[in-house]
Amino acid sequence: MHSEHAIFKKAESIFSQLSEWRRYLHRYPELSFNENNTASFVAKQLRDIPEINVLVGKEETGLETGVVGILKKGEGPVVALRADMDALPITEETEAVYQSEHKGVMHACGHDAHTTILLGAAHVLSERESTFSGTIKFIFQPAEEATDDTGSSGAPYFINHGLLDDVSVAFALHMDPEFTPGHIRLHEGPSMANVDTFQAVIKGTGGHGAYPHLGTDPVWMLSFVIQAVQGITSRRTSPLDPAVISIGEIRAGSSTNVIPEEVKIQGTLRSYDKQTRIHLERELHQAFSIVESMGGSYKLEVEKGEPALNNDKKSVQILESTIEEIFPNFYIKHEPYGLGGEDFGYIADRVPAAMLFLGAGFTDKSNKGLHMPGFDIQENILPVGVSILVGSAIRYLQ
Repeated sequence: MHSEHAIFKKAESIFSQLSEWRRYLHRYPELSFNENNTASFVAKQLRDIPEINVLVGKEETGLETGVVGILKKGEGPVVALRADMDALPITEETEAVYQSEHKGVMHACGHDAHTTILLGAAHVLSERESTFSGTIKFIFQPAEEATDDTGSSGAPYFINHGLLDDVSVAFALHMDPEFTPGHIRLHEGPSMANVDTFQAVIKGTGGHGAYPHLGTDPVWMLSFVIQAVQGITSRRTSPLDPAVISIGEIRAGSSTNVIPEEVKIQGTLRSYDKQTRIHLERELHQAFSIVESMGGSYKLEVEKGEPALNNDKKSVQILESTIEEIFPNFYIKHEPYGLGGEDFGYIADRVPAAMLFLGAGFTDKSNKGLHMPGFDIQENILPVGVSILVGSAIRYLQ
């Protein structure tokens, strides 16, 4: 974790402040679209930096809880550094002295660390203005974890508000509990998944459980649909194309001796490739159409979520060169991050961008993965994250 690089030494010198910020944010987590206290806290810290212009609220960012800091030094390109701020509806099960004081809400995905690291980057970059010419936007984004009534997470609001219109490149990082500090996952191309969800209803006539032959049974029909759905990725999709369909909820009936009239099902579709995304939806309709030959009917709706995180080649090279310069002993694993979703994918779909996964976990991984109640990070990773974002922004602008 040691480095003699000037950027890391500066980031390390504010470690106590980074830890204090992160622990405050962790203690008071807020859910998507409700990050009011978090946004106020971030805006206050940014306003303490005279060189930074601060944008807040719906009128200036596109979202009520959005915060953007702008650091401009002469003419040049615009670099966006992004952190997400929202927490998850999870009850914390750590023994940390800074554990959540909001019952049932927890920073179980590291967004408290992401926000802290970006605040640190703003402080360090504001003191290194002489080393670059251009503009840096510090984007503190609400609602990465969830969508609102319109089906949108936070990033599209920022994009539609025009915050990326002048941006040349965007960088972000994510805590990685699967690896310890000193390890980084960095991958060019599709690295996280297209995320779609589906809701379906299979309808029959129902009837008395003692006389199933007198009606049509949607539960029986469902058994064939499940087999067909599971066969989409195992038999009807190329094994070379990462893809998965999972059924997460089935609801039917309320009595032991009554065959219900309908069954409700919902789940998720994940893929990397755009054509595979289309293929999965088409095959899902085909799977549900089986019920029509059994005397039933169905209604299926697929809701498009965030696109796959497609890391730009040049942006990845900038991150990698920065890591090799500041932390030459770090091990970089060139592999995708999995089929999880990340709404930074919207940003990477709009401008050249890249996100890396930063090892921050413990040797004992039990119950400490992302979205787990025991999730936590090693805080010595905070100045490392600051250094990588600062170094990458300067490298691009130079």
